[in-house]
Amino acid sequence: MDVRINASGQSFKFRVGGIIRKGDKFLCVKINKNNFFCLVGGHTELNEDTESAVVREIKEELCVDVKVVALACIFENFFTTKSGRKFHELCFAYDVELIDDVDINDYVRMENDNGEMVKLEFKWLTLEQMRENFKPKALVDVIESGCFKHLIIKEK
Repeated sequence: MDVRINASGQSFKFRVGGIIRKGDKFLCVKINKNNFFCLVGGHTELNEDTESAVVREIKEELCVDVKVVALACIFENFFTTKSGRKFHELCFAYDVELIDDVDINDYVRMENDNGEMVKLEFKWLTLEQMRENFKPKALVDVIESGCFKHLIIKEK
């Protein structure tokens, strides 16, 4: 069971994301209902630690095994959707490495997300491309610096 709460027009979600590097590019995903890219990952399940969650989510989305290298960032993201729903997102972002030497290309696939079919577009992006179309934008600077950071991001 995913850790997420929906009540009174507000939502909380507990997520994980994997920072997957190939040279100067990073594997990102765009979900059809969003118009931006984010880290490959997903919701943490009840009674699941975040390291196990990121390994599981990447296996589910990419069909590859990864190992956790380091915790890169914890971010608390507060935002409101166009429909007016307020979100509080807590995310643990990990640097991860592929266990096997697998070449992952850009691709699109459909996924059943709690009964809803969702289009996932996976794409390798440079940091410059991420600055244009990635959320949360503050995470790009953390990835570039290579230094652990705790971010609190409040939409203005």
